Amino acid sequence: MRIRDSVAIVTGASSGIGAATAEGLARRGATVIACARRLDKLEQVVARCTRDAPRSRAFQVDLAEPDAGEELVRRTVEELGSVDIVVNNAGISLRRHAADATKVEIEHVMQVNFFAAVAVTMAALPGMLERRRGSIVNVTSVAGYIPNPHESAYGASKAALSLWSHGLAVDLADSGVHVGVLSPGPIDTEIWEKDEEEAAYDGKLYPPSLVADGIAQMIETEKVHATVPKQYGLVGAFYPLVGGLMRKGLVAFQRRAEEQGRAAKRPPSGRGGEVA
Repeated sequence: MRIRDSVAIVTGASSGIGAATAEGLARRGATVIACARRLDKLEQVVARCTRDAPRSRAFQVDLAEPDAGEELVRRTVEELGSVDIVVNNAGISLRRHAADATKVEIEHVMQVNFFAAVAVTMAALPGMLERRRGSIVNVTSVAGYIPNPHESAYGASKAALSLWSHGLAVDLADSGVHVGVLSPGPIDTEIWEKDEEEAAYDGKLYPPSLVADGIAQMIETEKVHATVPKQYGLVGAFYPLVGGLMRKGLVAFQRRAEEQGRAAKRPPSGRGGEVA
């Protein structure tokens, strides 16, 4: 699908992958509606977008609100006439042992990471189908295919978004509307610092621009699925085949990380919490 002269909604666009995607689409000639809660950061992103796409603008939106997705699309159509591209990137994490997470917390993760994407998509879809033109890219995660320690709710939300997107792609075949799933590996974004618990992963983090380029390519070639970086797709593919072995490895890895964390917090005297 052609990006130039399109109207593109990008959620979670105040930083990280969303900001890089908004700016990347603007450079390719799309008018970008950058959406997030933090208006000050959004306006900085849009200021960069307008260098290439002058009609781009910032919409302050809290996608945790039930009607926010529909309102976002309605306002975009009202001000710019159509929605041609949707990049559902907004997401939050919940880094906590599964037994310690509350039902309310899990529902909040599912609302932002899954149901908000559904709401924006379903609001934009009728217009796309009528014009027989459109592209919807849902940003999931490798964590939706491989269970990461203390990220069960986040992984579940991304797994739901992935499978729903693939089902949507099947149902919309030959409709003129493209649906793609972009699954990032470890990307250098704010999400690593948002939780009280530290992430178990401490390896290399890749730049958000890598994902933004992957999203643009996905739209232009109408690819259905991609993992960025590519090598992380192999891990997700193998998990269903050797899940038991990988699960044992993940458990052992988490135990070592917890032991190291406890050791780092232990007073040098080795006398518990006492102070001499």
